[in-house]
Amino acid sequence: MALRLDELKPPCIDFGNRVALSFDQEEYTDEPAKQKAAKELRETPEVVSASIQELRELIRQEKGLNLPLENESLLVRFLRPKKYYSDSAFEMMKAFYKMKSRENFILDRLSTESIRNALEDRVVQILPKHDQHGRRIVFMEMGAKWNCSKVPSLEVIRATNMLMEAIGREPRTQLHGIVFIINFDKLSLSHIGQFPPKFVKTIVDHGQKNSPYRIKGIHIVNNARMFNIMFKIFKPFLGKKWSQRIFLHGVDLKSLHEHIDASCLPSFLGGTYELPEYDGAVVGQLLDCYKDKLDEEDKYGYIQAT
Repeated sequence: MALRLDELKPPCIDFGNRVALSFDQEEYTDEPAKQKAAKELRETPEVVSASIQELRELIRQEKGLNLPLENESLLVRFLRPKKYYSDSAFEMMKAFYKMKSRENFILDRLSTESIRNALEDRVVQILPKHDQHGRRIVFMEMGAKWNCSKVPSLEVIRATNMLMEAIGREPRTQLHGIVFIINFDKLSLSHIGQFPPKFVKTIVDHGQKNSPYRIKGIHIVNNARMFNIMFKIFKPFLGKKWSQRIFLHGVDLKSLHEHIDASCLPSFLGGTYELPEYDGAVVGQLLDCYKDKLDEEDKYGYIQAT
């Protein structure tokens, strides 16, 4: 497989057999999507217009926060997960950019080079097909296939965030949301040791409260006895919504398929399509097609850490 470039289409990774990964940054205009947005997100022309104006005014009043107020797609990205309630979106936005201002941590200066090992080892992947509800599927290796001496947990989280930044700019993903599938096959104490409680609290709080994504489900597969130790570290920091959206499937992939159709999954998850072994570096090449935009957005945020 290789990166395919076409002036008339978005860049994509062609895996063969009509399986490809690309990012769709076009706004949806079809009636089913518009109706779903109106029903679930209060997304009507009147609400959108008023909420954007309210959010702009809140940003103007926030000292030190540098954002392009004319960039409606950026504002909508934060408004959609908060159903166009501008006050809630603004609180999320402030927390997001305060986290981004923390140097050498999980959001600052994201680049493909900084997460090269995670990409090459495919510790975190965006699966090419959406699920039956149109949701993006993010797959993570948290067990035997994760060499944590080569790819420490901080790089795993940074890689996850960079991939989430890519799909988080897709309007349809903003509408339909994201589901995670996490494989804990042969989880070890070395893996668990990568997640001290303070770090776990920070990343879980960020994911639950401060990230502009609609997380619709977290599906755990191959969770054996060792997983219970790790889950005890995470559980105290889980809010009600995420607690209700975590599903433990063990080795029973049919249980997973009750939530995500097998037709949407690769064969290694009991699905019906083949996703060949591939050099994860090609995902970095795809992300680099959007490097100029990412570099431009790196200028946004708090001028000084607050």
